Amino acid sequence: METIAHTLDPLVDLMVALSFPVGSVLIVGACFFFMLGKSERAWSGIQNAGLGYILVQIMPVLLNVLKEIGNAV
Repeated sequence: METIAHTLDPLVDLMVALSFPVGSVLIVGACFFFMLGKSERAWSGIQNAGLGYILVQIMPVLLNVLKEIGNAV
């Protein structure tokens, strides 16, 4: 069971490591929509990039919580 619980650890670590550069590029790309006069699309892009970044950063904590719940059952 312990082996199964840790099979996704490298993938999770990779996603956490890549979340900042990818999120930064997405936010910069969304800022270009401000220059084009499409502020609704710009705010939507910034919100989606920010929410995605936060969720990826929280993912290891959520996976640990799920693992602890599985161990308790």
